[in-house]
Parts: sequence; structure tokens; C-alpha cells
Amino acid sequence: ETPPITPPTLSMEVGANTSPFQGKEGTIIASGRVRDRLYSETDNNVTLSVTKSETDAERSVIHARGELQLGILIEQMRREGYEMTVSPPRIITSICEETGKKLEPYEEVTIDVDTEYSGTVMNSLTSSRKGILLEMSDSSDGKTRMIFEVPSRGLLGFQSEIATATRGTAVVNHLFLENREYVGHIGGVEKGKIVSNDTGKANLYALANISKRGELFVKPGDLVYPGMVIGENAKAGDMEVNPVRSKETSNVRTVNKEDKLYVPPPKQWSIEELIGYMNEDEVLEVTPKSVRLRKAELDPGVRERAARTKKKQMMAAQNNKK
Repeated sequence: ETPPITPPTLSMEVGANTSPFQGKEGTIIASGRVRDRLYSETDNNVTLSVTKSETDAERSVIHARGELQLGILIEQMRREGYEMTVSPPRIITSICEETGKKLEPYEEVTIDVDTEYSGTVMNSLTSSRKGILLEMSDSSDGKTRMIFEVPSRGLLGFQSEIATATRGTAVVNHLFLENREYVGHIGGVEKGKIVSNDTGKANLYALANISKRGELFVKPGDLVYPGMVIGENAKAGDMEVNPVRSKETSNVRTVNKEDKLYVPPPKQWSIEELIGYMNEDEVLEVTPKSVRLRKAELDPGVRERAARTKKKQMMAAQNNKK
């Protein structure tokens, strides 16, 4: 018999580009054209399904088997001239008919890695990602094979993280197992972001100062706008900066006048890496020429009020538990 098709584990909303740079880099920008392209993809790929968003009539929801499959589709559309806004991925959950409990997909993950990195892999999957180690064996060529059972949520962003940690020596394969009871919160503290508060070209002088606060995603000359994520903050919480601010000119000589400015090379991201990296309050702007991470809400005042409301709700929830 033909084995059944593996069910989708991730969903993601895709719609027209809504950033300030809308229509400047792509040729196909209408939400209807984006939706038609997604539906045409399902004719050739039976593992994908597309539905209309329940919250926004202009957006469509893609159901797929992982961030790599989603990344390949979005990259393909980008090269065809489409501009899109992509929401963070969400795990497809269900409710058990017998118990009424929430269920989420689990996957069997097989990893072959150099033995010296086996501890790093084990710690990454069994701590914050809620994985369970089933089997571990060493081979004569210095490799270790480990088999885990991990919630699909725990695999978001794992590929890029483990590739960096093992210097590209890890080979990861995963296969859908079944739906099991929801295991609660997964992951550590959300990483803070460096967010632009102005529009224009990023300036060498401004980026040299900002780079001391964290890792940059842009280089001098790149176009930025308010609400665009231009780096990762070394500390928790988001930080608003002005990357287009230039040095004030004056005729007064100073000791530091001749200092050479240095900006480290920005971190380069693939689309599937950004899919696993972005937070709940962020979206991905995808155009034929650029892939930009930005806040879903560009207005800093609205974001600040939403953050305060969320904090109050979390504190109220903790007090109710006590």
C-alpha cells in the first residue's frame, strides 16, 4: 500500500507587502496575485494546502511540513517578482476527541554529528526544546548518531542554531511521529532586537556606535525605515536607534577626529533561518531584492502600549495561579 502523506505541522500567513517600501522592488504586489500563486503551487505539491485567513481577508494561510519547505516556496516566489509580508510560523494543534486535551505534533529527529559536539546537540534539544533522547551510538569514524523525539515547536530555528554550534558538521533528519499532549512553553528568553526609528540610508558613523550594543543585520548604505529590525540586542528587550544619523560637522578639531570607524560585517540570513528566528510581534518583508525583518506594528508608541498590556496580563495570570 502507498504510505499516507505526512500531515502538515506548520502554518503561516502570507499577504501583500505592507511596508513603507511597498512596490519599489517587485513587479507583483497585489494580494490577489499572491493568493493565486499559492493556490497554483498546491496543484503540483500535494503536501501543501492553502486557506483564507480568518482574521484578514487579504491574507492566505499556508500549511506545510516545516520551515525549510516554506522557505523554499517563498524564495521561489521572490525570484518570480513577488512582494510579500510573511507572519511568524505557528504549530498546527488539535483537540483530542476522547480527553478534550490540546495536542501538538511530535517528530523523530536523527542527528549524525562529530563526537566532540554530541554534548552540545543533546543539551540543545533536551533542555529548552523539550526533546527526549531515545538512542545514542558512536561509530569508528568519530561520528555519533542520536535519535530524539521532539515537539515540532522545539525544532523551530534549530537547524541554523545547531549548524553554527557544530561548525556545519551536523546532519539532521526528522520525520513526523504523531500528535501528543501539549507540553507547555518551549524556549528560553526572547532575544531583544535593535529597531530603526528613522527612514533613509544606514550611516557608517551611526552603525559604528550601534554595533557596540549588539549584532547588526545591515551594512552602511542599506535602506531602513521605522520599525525595521536592523540587529540583535546584546541585552533583553528591544532598543530603538537611529541608524541614519550622521556625525555633526564643525570646524573644531578634537582628539578623536581622525579615528577610523569600523563596522563588523552584518549577519546574513536565509529565509528559512529568519522564519525560525522571528518573534511573535514581527513579520518578514520579502521582495525580489531584499529580505527584511520588521515589527508587525511600525508605530513605536503602539508597540510600547501593547508591551505594557502584555506584561500586565502575564502578571495577572501569575497572580491567579498563586
